[in-house]
Amino acid sequence: MSAWLPCPYTADYRFDADRVRAQWAVLHAVDDEPAPDSDALLQAWALFHSGQFEQATDAGLALGIDGLSVANRATAAHATLVEPHEPTRIELFRRVHARACAHAAQRPRQPSAWYWQGYALARYANGIHVARALAQGLGTQVRAALEAALTLDPRHAYAHVALGTFQCAVIDKVGPLVGAMTYGAHAATALDHLREAQRLAPESPAVLHECASALLLLDGEAHLADATQLLERAAQRTARDAVERLWVELARTRLTL
Repeated sequence: MSAWLPCPYTADYRFDADRVRAQWAVLHAVDDEPAPDSDALLQAWALFHSGQFEQATDAGLALGIDGLSVANRATAAHATLVEPHEPTRIELFRRVHARACAHAAQRPRQPSAWYWQGYALARYANGIHVARALAQGLGTQVRAALEAALTLDPRHAYAHVALGTFQCAVIDKVGPLVGAMTYGAHAATALDHLREAQRLAPESPAVLHECASALLLLDGEAHLADATQLLERAAQRTARDAVERLWVELARTRLTL
């Protein structure tokens, strides 16, 4: 695979290990990731928050299992927010999923290992179309991984968003009855997860944007006003790092369409 396209906002967000350490709680309200005590791992996270996703991935992988969370988050951020080509995105999510499976096998009590399994598989499912993914049995795997992450860490806002979005996508594709009976997808439960994510990370443009997208999947007409309000809030956020800036700009773009 060729070199990754750069994030366009790296010059605006310069992080080092000390700055990441000082702002850790704010920067990681979305994933409840434990603050590392390793300077090398903090530096890998500094690359991530600066928008240097390829370098952050490489730095994380060089640290072995301790660096898999940052490597996976950096790869997923690039695939979701920067990479323009769908086949390349799918391949990147395959890599995240494979690494997360290995991570969970070695450290089954680490929530991020399960979260990245579920998230990557859900994004892969979107890439090949949700209905096809459900027919392949991927829906059960997504749900199981995300529920495992939340069992280990109920404060993982991203996992709440991902599970709520997954349930909305299932209902959108197969209807509420089949979704509930076959995949355990319930509109009320999905909305609960989306609300909890917003409670845990109310200032995150990523959470606001993804909750808006999920509401439109569930019932676009009924939830249009709420989804638009969430997108407007995301677009008005002051980004705290390069990743949040990408989400802010994405929300602004969607509001102009």
